Amino acid sequence: MVMKIAHEAPLSIFDKVQKLTDYDYALVHLFEENEEYYNTFVKAKKDGREVLLDNSIFELGTAFNGNTYADWIVKLRPDWYIVPDVLDNASSTIDSFNNFMSAFPDLPGQAIAVAQGSTYDELVTCYTHHANNPLVDKIALSFNHPFFQDIQPPLGNRYYRMMRGRQKAIADMLRSGVIDTSKPHHLLGCGLPQEFKDYRDYKWADSLD
Repeated sequence: MVMKIAHEAPLSIFDKVQKLTDYDYALVHLFEENEEYYNTFVKAKKDGREVLLDNSIFELGTAFNGNTYADWIVKLRPDWYIVPDVLDNASSTIDSFNNFMSAFPDLPGQAIAVAQGSTYDELVTCYTHHANNPLVDKIALSFNHPFFQDIQPPLGNRYYRMMRGRQKAIADMLRSGVIDTSKPHHLLGCGLPQEFKDYRDYKWADSLD
């Protein structure tokens, strides 16, 4: 299976980026700032494009307001939506997932849960919750946890360490039997794009952005 690729894109080059990618990646906070941006994804849906809606945590620092986010999910009806999470915090992300899914059990589309954690062990704890939860349709793994910078030996710049850190975390999770290969996975962002060549044989790695 080949991983599906998306790339966040400004409106000025959106149509060109679409021709090079497999699906479209929407940032919910921009819907409220720019009606044309929202309508671009409405058109993408009408054209049969797969659309993933992100809660904009990377851009805002905290996930978009849950109630308003749910309203946008109902309005757009994306194929996938990323459930609100908390950066680098496993327990708060688990609580956020459970609370959001309890409050909004019948949203259109499929739910993506992000595994978060400030350490490898916390990441595994959060990941295991998502893997065992039947409400999770896909699990996302982020590219920039701070502990990725602590790889040894400390080679390269921060982007290289982001790449090597996630590669190592995934390899360790596979080796210890943590990864649930029966569920699809999404790779959130990247430090360096050459990272993805390591995942060519991972049939469970379904999509990236």
